[in-house]
Amino acid sequence: MAEQGNHSPFMFKAAACSAGICLVAGASIKLLDTHFNTTLWADTTAWLLRLGDWVLLETSMPNWALVMIIAILISTLSVAIYYARITDGAYSELHEIERKIYKKNNPQFPQLTDNETLLMEALAYHASFRKIANLDSLCKLVSLSTLEVEIGLKQLQAKRLVKHQVTRGTFGYTTFELTLAGKDYALERLALT
Repeated sequence: MAEQGNHSPFMFKAAACSAGICLVAGASIKLLDTHFNTTLWADTTAWLLRLGDWVLLETSMPNWALVMIIAILISTLSVAIYYARITDGAYSELHEIERKIYKKNNPQFPQLTDNETLLMEALAYHASFRKIANLDSLCKLVSLSTLEVEIGLKQLQAKRLVKHQVTRGTFGYTTFELTLAGKDYALERLALT
């Protein structure tokens, strides 16, 4: 519904187009009839009179009622198509904006710092080549100090993207690997195959 003081542009356009078509058709028929000695005006008026007589015929269902029903159906369909085409683009744009806002407010994965992203890439590299990732190999691969790598790994563990395993024994060592969420993050964000 149009707000108070604002008129629907569709109604004005429909009225203006109808009036314009009638005026142009009438003027062109009259000009052709005048300048080329045709009988268009007489034929048109005769055809309109026959149409009027047909509409006024009394049958089981008056013809004017049938014409009105057909006109109402056509105009309703035209208005529905018009508004569907206008609002189609607006709804798809609105849906896209809502999706972006939702993703921003409800991120599937946590935001990572630069060092954490480097460590995720290194762990994904190790996983893709089925190598064991330990502290030394990660330090060499990302060119960070041992302290920075340890801090980054602890933060990634807190975010549940990385898990560690400690082996005991004579040559005990700690290995790191991606969790399922970490693998999903690596596949989606780091575009790894």
